[in-house]
Amino acid sequence: MKLLLALVALLPFVAGRAPLLNTESKTIIANEYIVVFHSSVNSSARAVHMSHLRNNLRMSSVENTDIMHEYDINGHELAFRGYAIRASMEVVSMVRDQAEVDYVSLNQEVHAIQEPCQRQEEATWGLERIAKADLPLAGYYEYQSTNNGEGVDAYIIDTGVRTTHVEFGGRARFGYDATSPPNSPIETDDNGHGTHVAGTVGGSTYGVAKAATIIGVKVLSQSGSGSYAGVIAGIDYSAQECRSGTRKCVGNMSLGGGFDSAVNAATDAAVSAGVFMAVAAGNSYGANACNFSPAASNLATTVGSTTNTDQRSDFSNIGNCIEVFAPGSSITSAWYTSDTATNTISGTSMAAPHVAGVGARIFSVNPTMTPGAVEAEVQRISAVNKIANVGNGSPNLLLQGTCDMQPPPNM
Repeated sequence: MKLLLALVALLPFVAGRAPLLNTESKTIIANEYIVVFHSSVNSSARAVHMSHLRNNLRMSSVENTDIMHEYDINGHELAFRGYAIRASMEVVSMVRDQAEVDYVSLNQEVHAIQEPCQRQEEATWGLERIAKADLPLAGYYEYQSTNNGEGVDAYIIDTGVRTTHVEFGGRARFGYDATSPPNSPIETDDNGHGTHVAGTVGGSTYGVAKAATIIGVKVLSQSGSGSYAGVIAGIDYSAQECRSGTRKCVGNMSLGGGFDSAVNAATDAAVSAGVFMAVAAGNSYGANACNFSPAASNLATTVGSTTNTDQRSDFSNIGNCIEVFAPGSSITSAWYTSDTATNTISGTSMAAPHVAGVGARIFSVNPTMTPGAVEAEVQRISAVNKIANVGNGSPNLLLQGTCDMQPPPNM
């Protein structure tokens, strides 16, 4: 009451009240207002108004009451002068009664204008599923042509990548070969597994992040086998190159073996160096993923597999080392036998690159995020309790990567 009396005493009352605008808005910010002066009000009158207002705000017992901004836009023919205030409705009501005030507008939220979604008809079911929280599948995949992996390098630590495949459109390059002796020719994929994975991460038709740069890191031979020594060498190459550059980085390891402390530690170090690392949970038909590496690493994002009916794939491992599930049964992607070849295969190897692709898209939208923050965002935007028979200890989180991905709250 003291505040209201002071306003009455210090600000001259006039008949008529400045209108309050935006009262029907759905996006108002509570207790925030934009006060606009009449264009004819001179600087002296505005200064008196502001002085009286500050005096009254100092007397207010309401918390978080202040003048947020003052405006003085002086154009050749038009002017805009006023201020933004955080205050109670009682204060604003008295402000509206002052002759110099033209109108008061409720403050509203504003957001970046997002590019319209691009629609890919007849996409693979995995892409369709991550773009829609509930079945049935929509029959298409929607994505933005920007914020779609731009500025992100995707390290495919696998059997190599057929970099000339049309799916990559010149965005793929060879990085490193850890196989001993190197496969011949070095800069290729003689197995297909790595090319398929890369296609799901960033292929133009089959990929989640269609603008990411694909980097082939060969650690598995033509037979699809290798050693942890070679895998760690591939991790080392990826982490060092990422740390020495300015781009954001994701990695994908759709590979695994028995529990190994060294490869787990190397994986964790790569994440610490800036690489968001998606790894396959393993295909041991419901075994505990914590018994395998790099699935058991602390900082990697370990991925289980689902079917197109939202069942856990029967081959998928389970347990609390898994962070999220993604489509992994009967996934179509690029293949190694020609520059236009495709193949349809299954495994947690096919699930992990969906997550790597979403990670790349999150980095495009939020380039200041850390890999840990990306993992948290992957889990935050995932669909909850959609998976049947998810397995003991497993999170019931199904990967999502909708077109309208936004920065997380409080970013």
